Amino acid sequence: MKSLASFPALIAAAGLLAMAAPPSWPQTAKLVSSVADSSAAHPAVGEAALVQAKLDQFDSALATHDIGQLQAAGVKPVSAKRWQKFFKENPAAQVTDRCPAWALAISGDAATWDCTEKATIVSEGKPLSFEHLIRYTFSKRDGVWTITDRK
Repeated sequence: MKSLASFPALIAAAGLLAMAAPPSWPQTAKLVSSVADSSAAHPAVGEAALVQAKLDQFDSALATHDIGQLQAAGVKPVSAKRWQKFFKENPAAQVTDRCPAWALAISGDAATWDCTEKATIVSEGKPLSFEHLIRYTFSKRDGVWTITDRK
């Protein structure tokens, strides 16, 4: 029942950050590599690959419940503590995002990406899932993209 009582926390935590079950790292490396080849001709394509790589880093951190990696992706300490509490209370929790390529908008050193987030916890031995829309906001500083907001 602890997990069911944590369902509001799931909603809050899932709204703070999210994403698990990312495309595999080899696929990301392939994407970044193939995009890098054409990035000179199409700079926006290269930037999209870099934003995708940051989102993949975030997804991987969620999949492994790695709070340090969440912070490395740009998650603020307060949000990281919420994620830590959420994962401690729900060790089998999964948070995944589906982010269509067409929903990524990049303008200079800022980007937004509208995604669908799915969060699943186990309560009384049964999985409970819900989905909602979430918007990632990214910023680029000194050539490095970070996640600056997620709501």
